[in-house]
Amino acid sequence: MEYRMPQYLHQPAKFVGLDDQELAFAVLAYVIFLIIKGTSFFYLLAIFIGLIIFKRSKPRGYIVHLFYRCGIGNFKSYPINAAETFHE
Repeated sequence: MEYRMPQYLHQPAKFVGLDDQELAFAVLAYVIFLIIKGTSFFYLLAIFIGLIIFKRSKPRGYIVHLFYRCGIGNFKSYPINAAETFHE
């Protein structure tokens, strides 16, 4: 009998149907709404829904890697984004 190892050994944590990155998007949109006020809530809601649709169409971990490529975040034990050569 042949068994396959799943790509991820755990399911992502979800709260109200949103995973951790989507929940962070929602909190960020809410904080921006509190700062700006007015009709910006509908614009932020549309952007939030668009980001969720975009994120769910990509593989898991895509947003984190996108931030890394843009130079916003870092991975542990990885070189900086601007490194041209890497020696182990």
